[in-house]
Amino acid sequence: MKKHIFLSLSIFIFFSCLNKIDSKKDINQWLLSIIERDFEYNFKFKKNEKYSNSILLKQLLEENVNLSKPLGRGLQLFHNNQIGVGFFKNSNSINLISLFDINREIELLNNHNTSIFRIILSRGEDTIKLNNESSWKSVNLQWKEDNNPKLSLYFSDPLDIKLKGLSVICEVEFDNNFTNWTLETILPEKGLSLLESEFPSIYAGPIGKEAEENVLHYPKASGIASGSPYNSGINYSEVYPNWRATYQMLGLYNKQAGLYIASHDPTGSVKTISVSTDEEKVSFRFSWPTPNMGVDGNGYKLPGKVILGSIDGTWYEAAMIYQDWVKENAPWWPPPPSKRPSRIQDIAVWVQHESGDNISTLVEEVLEFAKFMGVPTGFHWYVWHKIPFDNDYPHYFPAKEGFVEAVRQLEDAGVRVMPYINGRLWDADLDDFKSEGIKGVTKNEKGEPYIEDYGNGVRNAVMNPVTQIWQKKIKEIVLRLQQESGTSGVYLDQISAASPKLCMDKSHGHPVGGGSWWLDQGYYKLLSAIREDMPEGAFLTSEAMAEPYNHLLDGLLSWNSQFQDQKPIYSAIYGGKISIFGRYNPVGPEKHEALIMRAGQQLVFGEQLGWISPKILKEKEPAKFLKKLAQNRYKFIDYFVGGQMMLPPKVEGEIPNITADWEWGENNPSEITISTLQRGAWKSNNGGVINIFVNISDKKIEFDTTHLVTGEMIKISLEPYDIKIIEKK
Repeated sequence: MKKHIFLSLSIFIFFSCLNKIDSKKDINQWLLSIIERDFEYNFKFKKNEKYSNSILLKQLLEENVNLSKPLGRGLQLFHNNQIGVGFFKNSNSINLISLFDINREIELLNNHNTSIFRIILSRGEDTIKLNNESSWKSVNLQWKEDNNPKLSLYFSDPLDIKLKGLSVICEVEFDNNFTNWTLETILPEKGLSLLESEFPSIYAGPIGKEAEENVLHYPKASGIASGSPYNSGINYSEVYPNWRATYQMLGLYNKQAGLYIASHDPTGSVKTISVSTDEEKVSFRFSWPTPNMGVDGNGYKLPGKVILGSIDGTWYEAAMIYQDWVKENAPWWPPPPSKRPSRIQDIAVWVQHESGDNISTLVEEVLEFAKFMGVPTGFHWYVWHKIPFDNDYPHYFPAKEGFVEAVRQLEDAGVRVMPYINGRLWDADLDDFKSEGIKGVTKNEKGEPYIEDYGNGVRNAVMNPVTQIWQKKIKEIVLRLQQESGTSGVYLDQISAASPKLCMDKSHGHPVGGGSWWLDQGYYKLLSAIREDMPEGAFLTSEAMAEPYNHLLDGLLSWNSQFQDQKPIYSAIYGGKISIFGRYNPVGPEKHEALIMRAGQQLVFGEQLGWISPKILKEKEPAKFLKKLAQNRYKFIDYFVGGQMMLPPKVEGEIPNITADWEWGENNPSEITISTLQRGAWKSNNGGVINIFVNISDKKIEFDTTHLVTGEMIKISLEPYDIKIIEKK
């Protein structure tokens, strides 16, 4: 939204800062950039004219603009000499128009931005939307200037008289090159209920003068970093936490600066993270469904803080900032390797198999695979039970004949067996669901159970993890599996992959709607209770990466990390701290190419390899390549268990890309293009560093890089499907 200043329109410039303005960090460019970007004016600044005093700036404007100076209106700027925030205040609105990196003299917001927040309320059957832009009789700004400067924005007395008693407080703390934001909605005791808070709600970029040099990153699967986002038509919106919203951080950057946006919310409360682009801007939004939605007077202060700031670097530097916050504040930072089951940590490769009628053949194939690989091998066992897949859950017992004996044979041979169960669903057409399970099912606002169908016609009900019915049921299944069969681990499908449901059943004892209850009252208690009684050394895993479960699960299945522009952002934050394993078993005419591409990417991402049918041994080249990668991963295991991902090593040279169809299934194509040279770097707890180079193509490639040990530029040649690891101890 352009702001036009005509001769009859007033402007008032207000500066607040922590200390006396440092000449080296002059803020004049900030003001000039706002005027040049947002305003039409009838005056020009003298060339190279500098003003270090806000009064002089104000005088300059007064000399050139006809000011009538109505009270409480105008441009107002606040900063700490590093990061600046600009607002435009009217009588009934406060609009956010600038987030400025003072050191680099770079604007981070888009010239269309006026947003800060939006709230959605219910009043009886009516739904009402309010924001910071035009809804209030009273708005006010207060600046507290000390060692920790803070700005408070007050919105009260909505223009709609029926909303009397409603107010919103937004606070901004300044911390080096970051601003830390909070939002609280206060409601009268009766008549109004808060449904959702959208905060932040901003337009950003382009950063710098060259829009095509911008890169947008967001938390889909392992993380996505897309170049030239303004031409990409990106439309991402996912409910956190789930496999498509795996952490709470995103951003936009170029070679000069970057915008860091994150929810530093240690409760892991449910929220929708949204990013969309057009030719001019990027839209960033966090939408928070409210606890006790529909209940009068349910005012809500969003948990944690929303961080908006400037960084120097890429998605990796952003990941390190986020990691620092998680380590200090979030309950889900994983325990050290010494306190986690060793039988999952040293697995180098996974085999995946569905049990047919001939279990002895399955055992033979799995043992042959493990022997060929020659490294610790995990076996993910599907349909070990008599019931069909995604049918008759949770009635997994009795197991198929020969299951217990097969587990013992495999475990005695060193294969770590991990059978599948679903940790989330109950078949809604079963009699015991109708009599027992219905009490613990999630329900919508109409009191109807949430039902999911995965293409086989079976109606699966989503169970509420808070309920004793479901906590007891899952615990019994897991412990029985481990006690009767002696499996190394158990896989609980969907827990970390699926997003929380906004259950509206008040009888469950949790706040209806949003909040953190899905975790702290639900799966945290469920998983903790299982772990207390598990056999020593046994492990638990679930489907897909999702950070709030990291401390209670030992492994996360990364099968769905198969998108264009995928980056190891999740691995940068959590790799080496929790076992990330497995990629989707490729199908289709380009399955071999896809397998090799995925496997090479897995290694540099720090993942445990494979999750593939043992029948791959019939395919010489892919099997040989997978073995080579698996043995190298095991050789350098100290870097991948307890270590830290580093920035990939820089290389020089003409390196081509490779494209193949990473199909999600039959007739579901997914064409992916990545570099033929997959590269990564990892640091061990002992201070050692490795650089990894993998050629995933059938052609020789050459490139130059800096040798880790000597520091000299060296030329590396990689033969087709070859790997080279350079170590500095």
